[in-house]
Amino acid sequence: MKLLIIMANNPYSSDFNTMVKLAESSLKRKDKLSIFFMGNGVYCLTHEKLKELSEKGAKLYYCAHNAEQRKITPPTFAESSSMYGLSKLIADSEKVIHLV
Repeated sequence: MKLLIIMANNPYSSDFNTMVKLAESSLKRKDKLSIFFMGNGVYCLTHEKLKELSEKGAKLYYCAHNAEQRKITPPTFAESSSMYGLSKLIADSEKVIHLV
């Protein structure tokens, strides 16, 4: 299955833990997982747990405009994208989970 998780909440929220648990479960099932960070969700890019998810096979994307607004320097394992890129990810996914 192609799963997309959209994360728009900061890493100190319960949504972050939910995202990590969903991602780990999805990767164990061998799903094709993409995670898109937008809004305050770009702050999650500073969390070390994301590198582990990336190494396990998750594709990580972020809104470059949102990261620039918040002065976040994204890690190299996450790919710069945009709202247009997000719309393409949504169209390509079988399931979408939006955590706000």
